[in-house]
Amino acid sequence: MSLWVKDLRFDYRSFSLRVRDLRIEEARLTAIVGPNGAGKTTLLKCLCALLPVAKDSLFLGRRDIALLSAEERARLIAYVPQEHGSAFNYAVQDFVLMGRAAYIPLLSTPAAADVEIALEALAYVGLRRYASRPYFELSSGERRLVLIARALAQKSDILVLDEPTTFLDPKHETELMDLVRRLAVEKKKTVLLTLHNLDMAVKHADAIVFMKNGGVVAAGAPDDILDEALLESVYEIKMSILRHEGRRFIVK
Repeated sequence: MSLWVKDLRFDYRSFSLRVRDLRIEEARLTAIVGPNGAGKTTLLKCLCALLPVAKDSLFLGRRDIALLSAEERARLIAYVPQEHGSAFNYAVQDFVLMGRAAYIPLLSTPAAADVEIALEALAYVGLRRYASRPYFELSSGERRLVLIARALAQKSDILVLDEPTTFLDPKHETELMDLVRRLAVEKKKTVLLTLHNLDMAVKHADAIVFMKNGGVVAAGAPDDILDEALLESVYEIKMSILRHEGRRFIVK
């Protein structure tokens, strides 16, 4: 399922987001990049309707997100925050089962099929053996994977992640990016994520969206839009793009 942003507007007291026309293609990995305060997280939260959006400004496929119920949205789009805060130290399996909330009737308990889906999601991210472990006993990287597993349990077509590699060491950063890439390729998920690491965006993303001052500066395939003039315009420092063994590296 694709996403179409059409004249999206959102205002804080001291910040305005304005995105006139942006298309996120289905079954692809799209990275949103830009300096701090560019509006990346605000855009993600609008896309997930965590922030209010006006009618006719955002479409999931052909469906206007402003007209969908919370349950309908949960079945279409899953949001993975940077970190999860909870007053309860749930077992990992129970935490992932929360992703089934849109499918479980009120006051009902998860069915065997829901538990199986949760365990399959944990297995996909490599944490099936941690199903009975308390969530807060896991490392930061492992908790990030559990959050992704919870999103996978929603069985939604669109997966949105807010800076999933923050505070991860290079090994776990690479493993996580490999995982979300596989979700686009193997599971045909439409994956949208924000990143600060430009090299990771260039290496893994099918498309990159550059943002600055609450707007989209450029969007498209890396081969089509990436150049040093764009980088300097967005980040206000000189950067060089070097090529080595078929890959591009950004040097500040």
